[in-house]
Amino acid sequence: MKISEVFKNFKYVLIALFSSIVLASIYIYSQVLGIWQNVDLWFKVIPNYNLILFAVFVLLFGITVSYQIYIWRQKRICSIKGIGTGSSATFTSFLIAQCPACASLGAFFLPLSVISFFARYGFYINLFSIVLLLFTLRYLGAFKKQ
Repeated sequence: MKISEVFKNFKYVLIALFSSIVLASIYIYSQVLGIWQNVDLWFKVIPNYNLILFAVFVLLFGITVSYQIYIWRQKRICSIKGIGTGSSATFTSFLIAQCPACASLGAFFLPLSVISFFARYGFYINLFSIVLLLFTLRYLGAFKKQ
């Protein structure tokens, strides 16, 4: 698998970890509306299945970013494919509130009817975001055999 070859280089593992941590920090910060004292409450209130989906999404995001950087740095490959699906998955996930007591970033910009839709179908939208990231990795050739 091509992705396993990429992550033999420790630099790309660090890029994946760093981008995952940054995304998780920004997301959690936006969920607690900038009040860092509420982060512990966020972890207490979030349902386990949403926490698992969030963790999977954050890890896949880091892997996708790292793999995309790897592809950009290859001299023989000139490809910008995959940016759209990866960034749309990230944007979609930022609109979903992971915990029922939290406000999502979309609450400030979207009408109540859309927010209600996101609240009701958030689990499925989270799954869709994960599928989009997996599709991005597949599209970039991460799962092809050498």
